[in-house]
Amino acid sequence: MFAEERKRGIISLLKQEKRASVNELSEEFDVSRATIRRDLSELEKDGFLRRTHGGAILSSSSKLEPSFKEKEDKLAAEKQKIGKKSAEIIKNGDTIFIDAGTTTRYIINNLGNKKDLTIVTHALHIINKINEINLDCDLVVIGGNFKWSTEAMIGPMAEDDLKKLRVDKSFIGSNGFTLNSAATTPDLREAKIKEIALKIAGENFLLFDQSKWEEEYFYRFAELNQIDFIITDSIEEEKERKLKSEKIKVILA
Repeated sequence: MFAEERKRGIISLLKQEKRASVNELSEEFDVSRATIRRDLSELEKDGFLRRTHGGAILSSSSKLEPSFKEKEDKLAAEKQKIGKKSAEIIKNGDTIFIDAGTTTRYIINNLGNKKDLTIVTHALHIINKINEINLDCDLVVIGGNFKWSTEAMIGPMAEDDLKKLRVDKSFIGSNGFTLNSAATTPDLREAKIKEIALKIAGENFLLFDQSKWEEEYFYRFAELNQIDFIITDSIEEEKERKLKSEKIKVILA
């Protein structure tokens, strides 16, 4: 079992049992107590739980991030539309950053008629999709620590690599979006990549489907004033009006 899978298992167990000791978790997942303590420290750092004497309890603000495999088939038709609409905005000669995500991946399918593109990404599934359709582009791959569940490169190496670049447009996915909290995601390490991508781009496009409205996660990676465009498949008129007052243009797919 990979570390990310084990951490998901720990959160699932805490949801059922409310609390668990290090010894219980060590036996449940057949790993050393030191490994469990390290897992709990990382999960606490990311806001999923609170450490207690000899164990842990679930954080009241915790939302566990689904894996790439779990998300890729959900609302696939809507994500395809968002990906297609995003691709229409990309111009010949653009340098773009494409974030890890099941929605952003659909951009690649619609870039076949674009010329002289440079694509920057830290996501294995984006790289695989580019290779799968034999897309003619310059591909810049950001290296770092590989997160198995989302197939993304994260950590200090990835952050340092990305900081050195400049792109015309960034296309960034969001796990949740509200008018109060703006764009949020569960994992602090992935959030750091998104934060940097926002800073290095001339224009920022936030991509998410209808299920992400009014969802709120542990870490806010973007304020409203950092977002230029939102590309989504559905929005209420009142939300669109408020976003317009914040100078954010909503593009419906």
